[in-house]
Amino acid sequence: MIGLMDEAPAKQESTLGALRRVMSSKPAMIAALSVSLLSLAYGAFVWKTYFVPQKTAAEVRYRSHNALMRLYDLQLSRHKAQGAFANDLDTLLAGAPDAEKLREELKATTDINTLAVIGDAEKFRLEANVLDSERTLVKFRGTAGGR
Repeated sequence: MIGLMDEAPAKQESTLGALRRVMSSKPAMIAALSVSLLSLAYGAFVWKTYFVPQKTAAEVRYRSHNALMRLYDLQLSRHKAQGAFANDLDTLLAGAPDAEKLREELKATTDINTLAVIGDAEKFRLEANVLDSERTLVKFRGTAGGR
């Protein structure tokens, strides 16, 4: 029994040392590299399937909104000049200096078949579906008071 007392206790490996030993092994490095590559591939998939279409749809909605706001301003100008709002797109664009450019922008960003320009002496309404994946309906209403 006295011989047991003279022996030094075995030195234990620290937790950090054990982690370093395990992580420096070849299988652990392969596993870490595999997880990293899978994460990168998943991130690229999410970017391509979610964020890129969302950005494209936002750009189309923004351009469509600008074109419809241009029609809104034309309605206000027409009412100021003639006392009534236009009741169709051709009448509304007749007074615009950039009518063809505006018409092309509307065709590129909105479903021109759903574009409604409705007006009378006191109020007007502009409605159109945006050419995005959801066919977002955009409505503008106004009165003779301006914006």
